[in-house]
Amino acid sequence: MVVLLVLGFLLLVPFASAADYILTATSSDQFRSGIHYTGKDDLTLEIWENVTIDSTSGTGIDSIVPVIIRSPQGKTLTVRVRNDTGVLFGITAPSVSVESGNLDITVTGNIDGEKGLACGIYSSAGNVTVSGGSVSTTVETTGHKNKGIYASRYIIISGGRVNATQQGGANTFGLDGGNADIKKTDTGVQVTGGYIQVHSAGGRARNIGIDSKFGTVDISGNTVLVIRTDGSGSQQNYAFNPVITTIHGGGT
Repeated sequence: MVVLLVLGFLLLVPFASAADYILTATSSDQFRSGIHYTGKDDLTLEIWENVTIDSTSGTGIDSIVPVIIRSPQGKTLTVRVRNDTGVLFGITAPSVSVESGNLDITVTGNIDGEKGLACGIYSSAGNVTVSGGSVSTTVETTGHKNKGIYASRYIIISGGRVNATQQGGANTFGLDGGNADIKKTDTGVQVTGGYIQVHSAGGRARNIGIDSKFGTVDISGNTVLVIRTDGSGSQQNYAFNPVITTIHGGGT
């Protein structure tokens, strides 16, 4: 694997059949301002030591292929994005999977209230999957939409801890599954385990905990789910849309 530093981002170009990058405190200077991955093989980030990415561009981690995050040592990857551009992402990739370790994402900025979008984790073509470890997202901008976790297909949580806090702007969404532009019904949010806490507040129009515009929300198993919203939204304030949500088992 060859590691090149390009324009403040770490550009990873793999020559093996898989791209496995180890994050340590000693190597953190190479990717302190962000990771931009353009390889053909799925990218695995292994967190061996506590590491911080502090990006002043629009993205903390950007990949054109699926990203897998794990830390058998239980260490923490902190991603901070602070910018005033129109679109901000803590992590963006076709799909994102968190298997172990701790992921702590904060996205802030003064962005367009009519078109601006900010997401802690953004899946552009597939799923966001959390099977272990912990994921914490804090998204607070002046934008049109502030989202903790977005997936174009499904958000799938089977274990671990998820804490999504989104504040301000026009609309806040905690967990949002499904591509509204193409109106796919086989999308949404599937929760079968873990501890999930969502806090959506301060949105002028909407404050929504869990949503899927055209898909479904299914909550089952031994899930513990805590959702908080405030009444600031002029159009909608709800924990989850009862029309598309099924809850069997678990606790809310």
